[in-house]
Amino acid sequence: MLRLLIISVLVSIALSSEESEFDFSGIGSDEFEAHLREHGFSEEKIRRILPEQVEPNRSGKKKNRAPVPLKNICRFEECAPREKLDVSECGFKMSRFQNVNWVVTPVDPGNTRLGLLNAYSRLSDYLHGANERKAYLKRGAPAISTLGYNNKTGVITGIDLAIYLPYELNHTLPAPTNTNVFLEQWGEFAVYSRAFGELKFGDVPSPSLYVKKQLKHLDQALKNANITKYVRYDGLFLQAEYNIFGLYVFGRQRDEVMRIDDAEPITRTRIVDN
Repeated sequence: MLRLLIISVLVSIALSSEESEFDFSGIGSDEFEAHLREHGFSEEKIRRILPEQVEPNRSGKKKNRAPVPLKNICRFEECAPREKLDVSECGFKMSRFQNVNWVVTPVDPGNTRLGLLNAYSRLSDYLHGANERKAYLKRGAPAISTLGYNNKTGVITGIDLAIYLPYELNHTLPAPTNTNVFLEQWGEFAVYSRAFGELKFGDVPSPSLYVKKQLKHLDQALKNANITKYVRYDGLFLQAEYNIFGLYVFGRQRDEVMRIDDAEPITRTRIVDN
């Protein structure tokens, strides 16, 4: 049975625990790999998260964090179709994501740090055969995290993680075997976004602090442009990552923080009940 999920109505999260903060600051790839093993990640899963070609910046020197242009990334990635809208100002751009399919899983709100890793692992498993056909499926870009930010506590809490599936809408996708993984069709939705570049070892005190900083810049830019009609409840925002290997740690190319336009929120329809 199809179930309609409207994100601006149904998402409700608690933003109270300091343990929810994700922060892998001050660790290199060896330490991060050990962290994954400590939490039960298999060698195969670790290789998916930290492939050999992903190298951290071990120099400790700050690098240019300018984001790679989206058109350059989409020459190599199968990117979710996205229409640029003529509402861009200094500090943000507006765009509209088209009606496509996503594979989605919740993030444990009690421990966003480990929750995001486990969420990525579940989605990666689905793409690598953890589905009713045991099929290997194409991975698209971006990965979008739905997050909440509590201004009072300064805590970022995860809600869910989604990866774009580059298949036609009428393509029959195999149902996930994990009951915490879902296939959804997201209708068109509009976002105000701010792009930023690499988060590498030694580059910033904390990736989460850098995300907060970018979100603050985005909100200020929207305020300067007299734009106030975006989804505000529970501090909801999106983080899109166009190179999901090294989630939140060694992102190599382009991240974006996004606020959802009130007039065009995300309408999410469950397309497979597993």
